[in-house]
Amino acid sequence: MKKYAVIIQVFHPHLHHYSITEMEGLAESAGYVICGHVTQTVGQINPTYFLGKGKFQALQAFLDKFFKDSQKTKGKDTPERDNFILPYSESDSSLDSGLYEDDDTSGIVFPSELVNRSQLTLIFNNRLSYSQISILAKQLDVLVKDRDDIILEIFELNSRTRESKLQIELARMALQTNIIKKEFGAHMSEKQGRDFMGKGLRGWEPQLRAFRQRKKKIQRELENISHQRALRRKRRQKMFNVGVVGYTNAGKSTLMNTLARTSLETADHEFTTISPVSRKVTFPEFDSMGQWIGDEVILTDSVGFIMDMSPMLIDAFLSTLEELQFSDLLLILVDGADELSLIEIKISTTLSILQRIHIDELPRLFLLNKIDLLTQDELSKRLKALSQIYPREKWLPVSANDKSSLQNVIKAIRTYKEKHFHR
Repeated sequence: MKKYAVIIQVFHPHLHHYSITEMEGLAESAGYVICGHVTQTVGQINPTYFLGKGKFQALQAFLDKFFKDSQKTKGKDTPERDNFILPYSESDSSLDSGLYEDDDTSGIVFPSELVNRSQLTLIFNNRLSYSQISILAKQLDVLVKDRDDIILEIFELNSRTRESKLQIELARMALQTNIIKKEFGAHMSEKQGRDFMGKGLRGWEPQLRAFRQRKKKIQRELENISHQRALRRKRRQKMFNVGVVGYTNAGKSTLMNTLARTSLETADHEFTTISPVSRKVTFPEFDSMGQWIGDEVILTDSVGFIMDMSPMLIDAFLSTLEELQFSDLLLILVDGADELSLIEIKISTTLSILQRIHIDELPRLFLLNKIDLLTQDELSKRLKALSQIYPREKWLPVSANDKSSLQNVIKAIRTYKEKHFHR
């Protein structure tokens, strides 16, 4: 059964400004068919609905009418129903809505196949509290998810190893534990005293105790996996290690496939790589006398980065990023087909995560990927602009699925190894 979704985003000066286009890509990666989006600029966040009350009521009436009419035509041989469009409602005029994307909405278009509320999910491109998600889901009678929920859902869809499945479970437990503490604390602190030291103790303690026990078991198993990885890493410590990093969907797995001739899953969507993948790569070359002068290096792929990733998600997937700490050189892939402003945002996100995991001082090389989607003039302008914005960085234009365009990358790796790598 197809899953349909409407993207909803609330803009406020104190909220992180996420890209709606990026969320549409994330939702599509999770298997949703996007029916439209709703945005609203507000001067104050509604603690109950997150949306403004007027917008919430308009959305509620819209959904009630649509699904009421859907049931009337269900099972009948009738022409395709008219599309429904959410009425326009003014944003908070005290704010400059020009600062944000598409304030309000150009409309929601539902297909005729959507007849049950269980098929529809409202995806907020914000972070909501547990109570806000619960209230919205109950009163609108549809599924409601926020940004972190969708990212975890994509991770779950792409998890292939025992390690990645454990990491996802740990992330969900971290979110749920946080929810329990906040929600129960908010309701009980006034009557029961601080830190739940009252009659409410019995209501939450069993669940948290079960979470703690399960968390310890998961952490022990992840420690064993990490130890096994450390042993494998020790066996290859004499090799030159290259870490492949970048924003999600930048083309890291495609680069690995091209250079290492691996068969990693690749697709035009986010987070196809969840667990670290290392491959030995041979760059064959012989001198004029026929003597072997090629190089062998280890390439390690990593999970794609994303803007303002939840600390709990980063912590849960730290073992994936842990491999990067042992790199001798980082290849930072950038999607060259993006607009320059978006490229800057993604680079800033990547560099901040590298700093967070203490590898921002490692030698690095920037690869401007997907140049096959650019004209020569567009490519020249991008490279010139990026060289001015990041004058200390070295940029190489590549197309990750074309090995001939990667010769300069191979040459750069070998040159750096020859100059700086001595073990």
